[in-house]
Amino acid sequence: MSRRSHWDDNPHHPVDDWKTEVANDDTRLGYLDWVEARSEMLASEDSPGTAGVSPRRDAVRIRATDRLGTIAYIHREANRPMRCTLANGVSAALFYAGITVDEMTCRFALDDCETADQALAIVRRYGSLEYGYCQAGPPPGWDSSPATPPAIHLLADLLGEIDRLATIVPEVLGQIDEDAVRRARAVIAMELPPGSRET
Repeated sequence: MSRRSHWDDNPHHPVDDWKTEVANDDTRLGYLDWVEARSEMLASEDSPGTAGVSPRRDAVRIRATDRLGTIAYIHREANRPMRCTLANGVSAALFYAGITVDEMTCRFALDDCETADQALAIVRRYGSLEYGYCQAGPPPGWDSSPATPPAIHLLADLLGEIDRLATIVPEVLGQIDEDAVRRARAVIAMELPPGSRET
């Protein structure tokens, strides 16, 4: 695989996914090394010799609510690492979902579980008694319902145009609400399967 420019964003492995994994301390690799490692991992998963070895893991979305009504989600798309996201779309540590005693052991157990019910049992085991945990179901648009995915794809296209415009006319950056863009990127990362993010 030929290495790309240091600033190129690989469409199959978006830099926002890498940033989320860095923020969650799931990787210590630089972006280009992370892209190569992910590409090799996906290539080995697609090869016929290893296709039957790793079981498919269900998508998981667990809502954690504390006594004050603060909500965080512990989630993953199928066959991806577990993540925690606050209700406003900001990536966070499992601590914010009430996993305070042994976060790393909980994370390893969650990464190994195969079903959403297993994940919920693990979260309840390691979670705080001050939090309520329940299955939140798949996020809107996860299934093939025709209404939601086009809106998400339009949002992804809009963010791509904002990035392009900011590159061409840097003065525009001062007029862009960075928090809204960050929340939109978090929604896209959570809602769209990885293969459908190309704009």
